[in-house]
Order: sequence, then structure tokens, then C-alpha cells
Amino acid sequence: MLSERHRLMESGVAGLTAEDLIGGHACLDFVNTAGGGGKSRDLDRMVSYELLANWAELAGLLTAREAASLRRLAKVSPDAAVSALKQTLRFREDLYACLMALATDGVVPAESWQAITSQMTQCLAASHLKRGPSAFTRAIELEDGELDTILLRIGLLANDLLLSDDLRRLKNCDRCSWLYLDRSKGGRRRWCSMRACGNRAKVQRFAERQRD
Repeated sequence: MLSERHRLMESGVAGLTAEDLIGGHACLDFVNTAGGGGKSRDLDRMVSYELLANWAELAGLLTAREAASLRRLAKVSPDAAVSALKQTLRFREDLYACLMALATDGVVPAESWQAITSQMTQCLAASHLKRGPSAFTRAIELEDGELDTILLRIGLLANDLLLSDDLRRLKNCDRCSWLYLDRSKGGRRRWCSMRACGNRAKVQRFAERQRD
């Protein structure tokens, strides 16, 4: 019997499928919930709190039980859910602006940087140390954040990414707006995925050769 998370992966209920989680880090998969297919970011898959919770479960930020709890809470408190979604999406776009600048050796927007550092400070303040098998980690329990839980956990992940050596592997797809960590041999990966942009680029090159 398929697990609930696997069902979400296969059905695309989250607005994305498992094949779209190409960032190499959940924080990058989060900013990639907008855009794709081109350099613009006019396609947004997070148009409701339910879809946000579905994505968070798919990406491993929430357990199935936590996601179900947040979906129920969003139905009971729709105004609060809309507010939490808007705040999360503002953080996503500010974070994307900063990460895109870092990936392309651009200038990090000061306003966006101030916004994400302020949010990450709040996330760290809301977290607590949790003992793991070999080390302590920072954690946000569901009751600590309620509808803001997803944003708080993403903030912790963003903080971890910005402090990690992985940041030097950050790249932007040659064809679309998505970001990813290039762990390929020699660091020569050009596409978010061969299945999507890589194949489209091949088709385009073939068509151009045929015209010539």
C-alpha cells in the first residue's frame, strides 16, 4: 500500500511531483515552487495554504500527520491561513532574489537580504535544540508555530544553506528560473533537470539545425 507521501509524489497533488524536487536542498525546492519552463516567475504553484502544506509534506518538512493537522487548521481559520501563506510567499520571493544573485555573481538586493535575515532571526528564536543520534539540531514543533510552522522550518533551512559550503555549488538553470546545487563531477551541470530543460534544449538545437 502506498504511503501518503508517496501518493502525493505520484499524483502531483502538491502542485509538483517528486521529479520536480531537483534543487538538492529543500530550501531550493521551496523557491522553485514558482517559475519553471522559462526565466519568468509568473507560474506559482502555491496558490492556497493546502497546496503549501502538501508541498511541505512532499519535501519532507512535515510528517503526514502534521500536514493533515495544518490543513484542518487552515479550514477552521481561513483568514489566518491566508495571512500565513502570504508571509511565506513574501519570504520565498525575497529568498529567491538573494539566492539568484549569489548563483549568478550578482548584487544581493539589500531590502530582500534585510527581510530574510530578519525572518531567519525569528525562526531561530522560535526553535529549540533537539538531540539526534549523533548531534543536536534546531527544531520547530508544530505547536510552536501552528500555521507558521512551515515558514519557520523553511527559515531554519535557509539559515543552514547560507552557512554551508554547499552555497558554492549554487547555480541557476540555463533555460529557466530554477536554482539547484551542482554536485556533478566537474561542476558542469547546466540544467535544472535533463527531463525538463535539458530535453527542451536538445529539441530546440535539433530544430535549429533542421532550419539551417
